[in-house]
Amino acid sequence: MKIVYVSADRGIPVFGNKGASVHIRELVNALAAVGHEVTVLSASRGPGSSPLMAQVVEVQADGSPLSPDAFLFVGQENARAKIGRSLGISSAILNCLLRSYAQEKFDLIYERYSLWSATGVRASQELRIPCLVEVNAPLREEEQRYRDLALAADAEAIEAEVFAGADLLLAVSKEVKVYAVGRGADPDRTLVIPNGVDPERFHPAVAPECPEGTAGKFVLGFVGSFKAWHGIEVLLEAFRRLLAHSPAYHLLLVGDGPLRGWIEGYVQGARLGGTITLTGWVPHDRLPGLIQRMDVAVAPYPLLDDFYFSPLKLFEYLAVGKPVVASRIGQIHEVIEHGSTGLLVRPGAIEELVESIERLRHDPRLRRTLGVAASREVRRYSWEHNARRVTALAEALVKEG
Repeated sequence: MKIVYVSADRGIPVFGNKGASVHIRELVNALAAVGHEVTVLSASRGPGSSPLMAQVVEVQADGSPLSPDAFLFVGQENARAKIGRSLGISSAILNCLLRSYAQEKFDLIYERYSLWSATGVRASQELRIPCLVEVNAPLREEEQRYRDLALAADAEAIEAEVFAGADLLLAVSKEVKVYAVGRGADPDRTLVIPNGVDPERFHPAVAPECPEGTAGKFVLGFVGSFKAWHGIEVLLEAFRRLLAHSPAYHLLLVGDGPLRGWIEGYVQGARLGGTITLTGWVPHDRLPGLIQRMDVAVAPYPLLDDFYFSPLKLFEYLAVGKPVVASRIGQIHEVIEHGSTGLLVRPGAIEELVESIERLRHDPRLRRTLGVAASREVRRYSWEHNARRVTALAEALVKEG
């Protein structure tokens, strides 16, 4: 099939370091690897150069002015400008889709849902070809809660249009499916497809990368953005207590984010200098080696009422064959079988986290057993598996159409 992948979110560059960017590249590459021709229409190409088996077309806003009547609130000029650019980009991508189809027909539109775009479903209806929409988060609810959503009624209308108009919605977790169905999506057309991993790059035989300070240490590792809902505060307090048990511990934090300054302040205040390594953002192709250096990998999420994530780091930890200690919450509980492919603790339970890590430090046999089982189990969460499932669904729609 000829597939056009649409990403209208300017905050997610195709060649970027954040998890959403990795998701785009991995799925696109997997679709191409199983035999499909993919073109990416994106609001942001990004500065990187990761291998991608697809043409990437960066689409800019067409610059046409928006009517003042399109805005429901006054006194929010910055929000207006930002949303106006997003709506302009969505319009430009729609025009690009229609022009491209007139020149050379394609079979499927696959859109990564973004807050201000109904591009895929609108093009799909005009061209009479299927549109699959991937939903990774309750974006409108997130924006309302954390960023004081402007033009809330407009965002709600776009969300409703997308959820009702897509031929299939592909939710990244059960919790995201519940959100979509609760806002009008047809439950029979809303499927769960979790995130994945590339087992050709993330595997137990990968060579370790050993940052300075980790030699001879028992290394705990975390990968991701340093945001409040990732449990960094829980992890640092657990690490402080672990050091009281043994000076052998070292903490390797791979990533960056809003809590970077807080982490550095905590390290200084708790006098943990020399026991923690912060790498900052690293290219995705360095992650396998850094994860390999970890003796135990952690996903210490706090207690959240709406844990809807499908954590990339979890699948990558497991694929490299690391023993994992993670919070018993959401999809994590579905992926990891406690005592078989990892250890689960109550979200936010610092002492349970400490005890589980101590147990693994003192039991190398258990570490090996968990790691081997994890690397085997995670193969069913590969990007290739996701790509084959997506295209099987799409091919069925094409035949129906």
